[in-house]
Amino acid sequence: MAESLEKLESLYEDWGRGDFSHGEIFDPEMVTETFGMGEPIRADSYDGFVTVMRDWLRAWERPLTIEAEEFLASGERILALIHWTGRGKGSGAPLEARGAHLWTFREGLVVRLEVYRDRDEARAALERG
Repeated sequence: MAESLEKLESLYEDWGRGDFSHGEIFDPEMVTETFGMGEPIRADSYDGFVTVMRDWLRAWERPLTIEAEEFLASGERILALIHWTGRGKGSGAPLEARGAHLWTFREGLVVRLEVYRDRDEARAALERG
C-alpha cells in the first residue's frame, strides 16, 4: 500500500501544478464513476477516463488545480480528500470546491476511481469496502 500511496502523492503533486498528463499508474481497463456531481459519468477504460477528463478540463481556464488534503487507506483502497480551484472558461467565474477521490489499486495500478462531491459519502464507501 505504501507504493500506491507514493504514486498518488506524485499524481496529486502534478495535478496541484495543473499537470494532468500523469498516466502510468492506470490500468488500461480501469473504471471511473462519479457520484453526486450532476449527471453521473462512467468510463470503462483508461482511454475513457482520459476522454472524460479532457472534456471536463475544457470547461476551465488554466490553471485549474486539484490538490489532496488528506489520504485515508483501507486495504487496496485509498481515499483522497481533495480541494480544487479554477475559473470557468468564458464566464471567468472563480470556483473552489472540496470533494473526494476513492482509488482502488490492484498489482500497483489503479483499477477503479470513484469521484465524490460529498466527502461523507466517500468515507462511507471506503468503510463498506
